[in-house]
Amino acid sequence: MTWIEFIEEWTRKALEAAITLFFFCILCLTVTLVVLRYGFNSSLIWGSEAMNFLFIYTTSLGAAAAVSNGSHIKISFLKDMTRGGLRKILDFTGCLLVFMINAVMGWFSLPWIASAGGFESPVMRLPMWIVQVIIPLGCGLACLFCLLHMIRIAACDDPEGGNITC
Repeated sequence: MTWIEFIEEWTRKALEAAITLFFFCILCLTVTLVVLRYGFNSSLIWGSEAMNFLFIYTTSLGAAAAVSNGSHIKISFLKDMTRGGLRKILDFTGCLLVFMINAVMGWFSLPWIASAGGFESPVMRLPMWIVQVIIPLGCGLACLFCLLHMIRIAACDDPEGGNITC
């Protein structure tokens, strides 16, 4: 296992563990809110807001995890018809495009966090930057995975172009 594969595998496992934890929290919170609502005619005032925040975290980290294992949305019709050097070029270009989209989104989210991050959430009274910071973090992780994939594509010696996708 090369150092690139080690970094990618370790980061992917950490992401998947965090996503699993967040989904477990969403599940527990949902069950608790349903039982309280229908069993005791009560609720946790912060429950819905916490679920929204956890959903934002799982979505952003999940997008990065999907980039890491090549399972995000893609249109591979043209790429599947090619082999060799052309396939490597298409794979590299696809990774580069995903990298650029995430880099732009992450970059432009920083001024947004700077301007809106000081406000507090209505119920939990958390500074909104705590919720918003996951957007550039998720985009940065997606960019990291794209860079690792582009390095692996460029270094691939397989004459068929390999099977590394972004």
